[in-house]
Amino acid sequence: MNPRLRAFVKPVARPVVLAANTPIARRRALRELESHPRPLKLEIGGNAPRAGWFVTNVGPFTKHYLDATAPWPIEDGAVELIYSDNVIEHIPLVPARTLFAEAYRTLQPGGAIRFVTPDLRAHVDRYLAGVAPKGDPEAAVYEESGLTVEHPLDWVRIPIASFEHHLGYVYDFDTLKLELERAGFTQVKRHELNESDHPGLAGLDLRAAEGGAQMAVEATR
Repeated sequence: MNPRLRAFVKPVARPVVLAANTPIARRRALRELESHPRPLKLEIGGNAPRAGWFVTNVGPFTKHYLDATAPWPIEDGAVELIYSDNVIEHIPLVPARTLFAEAYRTLQPGGAIRFVTPDLRAHVDRYLAGVAPKGDPEAAVYEESGLTVEHPLDWVRIPIASFEHHLGYVYDFDTLKLELERAGFTQVKRHELNESDHPGLAGLDLRAAEGGAQMAVEATR
């Protein structure tokens, strides 16, 4: 879609486009999931095609609609890898627990899920250290989004109050690890952005410039 048209549709007609596209994208996802080769590589909340991956979203322009907070239309052990970049912070904790459980159920033994999400502890540490975010490369995405980025407290205010994160749940590593273990995962590790013990999950992250403000967490079944 033309970027100018998308920019208009997003705020003005999003509910209409979403209502029209969702049933079509849901049927398409169900149909194509049935025939897609196993094991799957599944992306949750993706915005662009990715070679070798089945990319899903719940937005108004998605090709494959999948509500990852409801039971997935995927059989047990059918998935090799799952990737999700800056999605879970938009989801409240209880629905996110369904996502974690479904990921565990559908992953094959040895399969892994990778989350990239803001690290609230890293943001708090920067605030407590008195680090001003203005001009900091790890805060550049906030400035580029038109947010007020001036004082150390903005390190904490932005990841909680902006991007509708207040409707979801923002994590630190310890909390996310506990929730993944609650779902059944026993191997939960933090990695540098774009690095992974699983070759298929390496080099996928788009926000590496944000460094420690973002965390990459993997759980292996």
